[in-house]
Amino acid sequence: MFGPDQATMLMYTFLRNGATYLQSLVFTRFQTFMSCTAAFITYFISGNIVWEIAIYYTIASLTGPQLALRVAKKISTRQLKFILHTVTIALLIQLIIRVVIS
Repeated sequence: MFGPDQATMLMYTFLRNGATYLQSLVFTRFQTFMSCTAAFITYFISGNIVWEIAIYYTIASLTGPQLALRVAKKISTRQLKFILHTVTIALLIQLIIRVVIS
């Protein structure tokens, strides 16, 4: 599982294990950052980096979590729960559509 699916499943995992929504968001962002760092190192060693794209991804991966944490602090737990469930349902619908079309 990669991308949004990975982050959504991590959020549910941390929530199920007793973390608050803010804690699960922080843990998920940190884990995603670490996996992206490992991927960058792997691609760097193999020489398969397109630097123009890597720079944009790096900037986005550093600013995105900061913005998410600042917004999450201002949103109630009820609203965060609604957003998480909405994203999960949207991902399920997208998966079903892809399976039906292919």
